[in-house]
Amino acid sequence: MIHLTTLARHARLAAIALSLAGALAVPAQADEVADCAALIASPFEAGYKATGINPREADRVAAEEVCNAAIVAHPDSMEARTWLARIHFYYGEYPQVVDLVEPAAAAGNPLAQQMLADILIDGLGGIPVDEPRAIELLEASSDAGFAPGQNSLGVSYERGQGVPQDDAQAAKLYASAAKQGLAVAEVNLGMFYADGIGVPEDDVRATKLFMSAAEKGDAGGMNSLAVSYEIGEGIEQDYALALDWYQKASEAGSVIAGANIGNLYIQGLGVEQDYAEALTWIRKAAKDGNSYGQYLLGSMYEEGQGVTADIDKAIEFYTQAADGGSSDAEDALVRLGQ
Repeated sequence: MIHLTTLARHARLAAIALSLAGALAVPAQADEVADCAALIASPFEAGYKATGINPREADRVAAEEVCNAAIVAHPDSMEARTWLARIHFYYGEYPQVVDLVEPAAAAGNPLAQQMLADILIDGLGGIPVDEPRAIELLEASSDAGFAPGQNSLGVSYERGQGVPQDDAQAAKLYASAAKQGLAVAEVNLGMFYADGIGVPEDDVRATKLFMSAAEKGDAGGMNSLAVSYEIGEGIEQDYALALDWYQKASEAGSVIAGANIGNLYIQGLGVEQDYAEALTWIRKAAKDGNSYGQYLLGSMYEEGQGVTADIDKAIEFYTQAADGGSSDAEDALVRLGQ
């Protein structure tokens, strides 16, 4: 698969925020703790498959109020602490997460272990990086069969972050999490199959995984499925469906999907060529820091597509894109003598 899907498997934070869950057995609970669970427990937790919800769909105010009350009434409830932390994690309030999950992680709560590990391995929220401890926590969470823990450990093996880089091991962990229906793991595994990383290349299998994630509402899955439709890998090429899924992905929060929509308008693929419309989408993606959007904007300034040709501006946006990891932008800068 091409560069359009490269970012998804590295988006540990966004992916975890959308799929935080626990692999905990559900004990007999006091009413306050059960009320907390009803507002923020995930469908990936044992016993909550039918009633759990995604954090983005939760009523934050109600969940915080009820879960705080549960902790006051039952200060030893590791579940209530972890569910409250799940809310803070989703909103990027990492110091609060650490305060809540430290005791739960020590007590062996797989969700607490995974959240704390993701904070420590990337130093989120200014928390000091501690890769050895993060890996220890992720291994415990993964060994408990907790899908988000398996996915995060897979990211670490893919990156070589805290462990030796090992694509085959990453693929195994992604597969274990994907088997449980974790959307981000389906996208990560699908990208491995699309590129033949750690597994044999299989575009059909990749696209099936993307479709499964997309149907769950995962923005990365939607974008990746749209790429499959656009380039006709693993599924019949269909520009109209590509545009439809890119639009859905953009609405779900995928920045790169907006850049991909802009590219369709530049190329006139499934739509009438329209540089003005392309510019609207691409400028937004570039402004949001997407390297592909920055590269496309640089290209539009270089070619004078919808804007007055301006090599200096082209170089400016190519440089931003290259700093963000775009090899196409690096090649453009070399071509322009930079």
